[in-house]
Amino acid sequence: MATKLIFPGVHRLTLGAVNVFFIEDEAGPGLVLVDTGYAGSEQPILAAAQQLGRAPQDIRHLVLTHCHPDHAGSLAALKERTGAQAWMHPADAAVVRGQAAMVRSTTSPGLLNRVLYRLFIQHVPPFVPAASIEHEIADDAVLPLGGGLRVLHTPGHSAGHVALWLPRAGGLLFAGDACSHVGRLSLSIVYDDHAAGRRSLAKLAALNPPPAAICFGHGGELTGRGVAHFRQRWRAVD
Repeated sequence: MATKLIFPGVHRLTLGAVNVFFIEDEAGPGLVLVDTGYAGSEQPILAAAQQLGRAPQDIRHLVLTHCHPDHAGSLAALKERTGAQAWMHPADAAVVRGQAAMVRSTTSPGLLNRVLYRLFIQHVPPFVPAASIEHEIADDAVLPLGGGLRVLHTPGHSAGHVALWLPRAGGLLFAGDACSHVGRLSLSIVYDDHAAGRRSLAKLAALNPPPAAICFGHGGELTGRGVAHFRQRWRAVD
């Protein structure tokens, strides 16, 4: 599977319906990986790193937006293959460590979301292979990765969901599953807490200055007018 350069020093790898992202770390030769896909995704991720001219050990940090199986499923396997350290909000880190049960989220309104839930989520086991998390991250923390990766706690899709702000080149927002952009900008299929998810989207829409680009756990990127649409769409809790 080929990666796509979506921003200076940032490459997207699409694994079925979910995206993971490689960030070239400005502080050195290593890579930061945002999210890890479903269980069993480690081999295509390592192959993609090789296409970028990197060895497995060059993936030095794994930053998780949240604990769901399509984002944290290959964390344990990648840690074993690469020796990378993991970064995650404590509320979701407890799930990945096997210390807390994964919440069964409720479906967003609409027939399409109910259908997608039955197709892609309902029968997925609500756990991921247990893995250690070396670094717990909090809202507004600036991680020493990628030139200063800022954490934005955005609960709703899960209790410990985070978005990430990469400051280079005008700013790239990793929105994770705060919402999705599969064909159109829409709510994610499920949320643990829909009201909290709406508040988190309003928080992201109010970022000042606005990002130059936004990427998502599901779907393509937004730039230019797309970013303006994102801000207009989510600027108020409704």
